[in-house]
Amino acid sequence: MRNERGSVSILCLFLIIVLLILLAYVTDVARLQAIKIHSRHSLNLALRAASAKIDMEAYTDAEDPKLIIAEPEARTAFDQVLRDNLRLDANNQPYTNSAADGTVEICYFQVIQEDDLPYTYSYSNYSETINRVSCTGIIKVPVKLSPFARFTTGLPEYSELYVHSTVGPEVTCIW
Repeated sequence: MRNERGSVSILCLFLIIVLLILLAYVTDVARLQAIKIHSRHSLNLALRAASAKIDMEAYTDAEDPKLIIAEPEARTAFDQVLRDNLRLDANNQPYTNSAADGTVEICYFQVIQEDDLPYTYSYSNYSETINRVSCTGIIKVPVKLSPFARFTTGLPEYSELYVHSTVGPEVTCIW
């Protein structure tokens, strides 16, 4: 009877350790996924703000209306909205409670006009062909891995998440 109690105690201790390891793993994966989703939403909002900077003079031209995104205003809106949503300062350094754990890098930003279509670009091993007036961007968000994640994966303390999106303006015909 005594030997059985010892076996059950050892089994329970082993199961508790396994459950704690699984809980730590699930927590790490959930945190990384939450940061990726938040970063994607922030990038989408920034690209929406950029693509909303339509040249109204060209759009309302009675002779030859065109959908043109005003590039300087688009870049300014993109930078501002991205910083606001990711809680970054003017140098893209994170404030307290930011999803990012280091400097967010804007790897690629491009305004695609009607004359550029179809527009194909490549970044690292990713490529895309765009067939409408839009804004596209790629950002790199550094995240700090937990000690458990570093121990089990052998990765360095900081890892980078790349987030990509393409957004076109949403307009209705006025003619």
